[in-house]
Amino acid sequence: MAKRFLTAVLSVILFATIFSWFSFVPSSQREPNVYYFDYLETFMFVIIYAGPIYLIIGVPLSIFIDKLIKKANRTSKWARYFVGLDLYSLAGILVDMLFVIFSQHLLEVISFSIYGFVASNIYYHLLLLASRINI
Repeated sequence: MAKRFLTAVLSVILFATIFSWFSFVPSSQREPNVYYFDYLETFMFVIIYAGPIYLIIGVPLSIFIDKLIKKANRTSKWARYFVGLDLYSLAGILVDMLFVIFSQHLLEVISFSIYGFVASNIYYHLLLLASRINI
């Protein structure tokens, strides 16, 4: 369980870093009289909003998905990997779609689905890495 929480914390930091990097607008490309979040502000907002989602929803969902992967009883490492990749990706998309529905930003379903896909895959791959090095 501690491995999953550590993985969730590292995933939030990595996701916030990537999201902030992609959403940053350099000074030379900014329009006048428009406020743009700087890198650190975006990073902190992502930590504040994504952190609880990773910890409260993501960790229990991860436990459930891993139980499903074990029940699939695949003998090949690659088959288990791709089943896990599919399940984690689907879970990330579904969690973000629920977030969109509750926040009533229905026009942003695609972008939020991509964020959920990326966030869940970051968690999945860091969890695989943590399992590999026996944290």
